[in-house]
Amino acid sequence: MTAQGTITDEIGEIGVWLMGEFDGRVPAALISRVLNASRRDLEGRIDPEELGEMFHTLCRFRLQRIVAADQRITVRIPGARVS
Repeated sequence: MTAQGTITDEIGEIGVWLMGEFDGRVPAALISRVLNASRRDLEGRIDPEELGEMFHTLCRFRLQRIVAADQRITVRIPGARVS
């Protein structure tokens, strides 16, 4: 297997793991977009030997930020009384 093939496999495994971790909290389509954007952001900028770890760290940070932002959103209806 080539080095590029190994990196691709590692990134694929990380993607599967993150899909499982954030399933139910972040839509699968959004997780996929985060994974793709993170890979594009890192490829060619990070040493291939470090790409997997940096990819995991960046994706997880971005997904945690999405979850945290979603939890801070509250819906307020003007004129409604809170019991």
